Amino acid sequence: MKYLKITINLLIFTFVSLNAHDVGFRKVDNVLKDGFSMVVLYPTSSKPKPVTFGPFTLNVAIGGKVEEGRFPLAVLSHGSGSSNLSYKDIAISLVTNGFIVVMPLHPKNNYLDNSFEGKVENYMNRPKQISSSIDKVLSMNSLSTHIDNNKIAVLGHSIGGYTALVVSGAIAKNKDLIDLCKRESSLLDPYCKPVFEKLLTQEIKISSKDTRIKAQILMAPVGAVFLSKNSLADVNIPTLLLVPEKDSELTEKYNSKVIKDILEKKSILTYKKIPNAGHYSFLTSYPNFLKSKLGIIAQDPEGFDRVNFQKELGKVCVTYLKKVL
Repeated sequence: MKYLKITINLLIFTFVSLNAHDVGFRKVDNVLKDGFSMVVLYPTSSKPKPVTFGPFTLNVAIGGKVEEGRFPLAVLSHGSGSSNLSYKDIAISLVTNGFIVVMPLHPKNNYLDNSFEGKVENYMNRPKQISSSIDKVLSMNSLSTHIDNNKIAVLGHSIGGYTALVVSGAIAKNKDLIDLCKRESSLLDPYCKPVFEKLLTQEIKISSKDTRIKAQILMAPVGAVFLSKNSLADVNIPTLLLVPEKDSELTEKYNSKVIKDILEKKSILTYKKIPNAGHYSFLTSYPNFLKSKLGIIAQDPEGFDRVNFQKELGKVCVTYLKKVL
């Protein structure tokens, strides 16, 4: 197993573009018949300008011309009840360094409609939505000719990490999670709530490997559905696992540690525990006026600087993917 030391990594491996790419922006509706949308960010030769999206202002070229060349593709899966733009800092870091980034808004598990949270349908549908997002962007003539099909990666946070693992070859069994929550009745991990409330009872096995994906980055991932033997046996791509030191949402030994213990034996894992980080430190920094309204997702352990961490995190993601793709 290789241990990623952020400070050393930045000194030795960090790719700093001498000619940073400007960022183009497209919103794609109706990726599937159920109408889920995705955002595509990409290097553009058009002139960007400040554009407001809710609480965020991004310097982008809406519908801009794709810059000449072929670029790696990164697909980013957001956490439960979240927004794709809540990971804008990571996405923009990737684009300015020569990636095309696709960010689906997972239907019925986002900030607008979270009715599938914790339900079996959500575990089933999320991995398929990643593959559908890849299918869609590869079908768009204006973008597909600029994508290097041999360099596709997936990134995921929290249940987005679960999503990434399944499309990377993991086999999930929600029976593992159900049994864990019943056995550990005091467990506060949010995926246990529907078990305690008898809303998650159906036992299924989920397999949805997409062989186009060549690398993955997992941030504070849900791992409790991979407790069974051989759940990760078919995951064989380079994996960067980023674990917050102070995760108040997911119990490490049932989640990140499960993944770490298996993948490190395969010599495909790069692992880093982020000092003093919380579960939501991987989300973008929010404007001060919103923090009290957003609550826990905008909060970090005392002394943690999310703004600077987001800059560092973007560099780490760029460096890692340029190294392994």
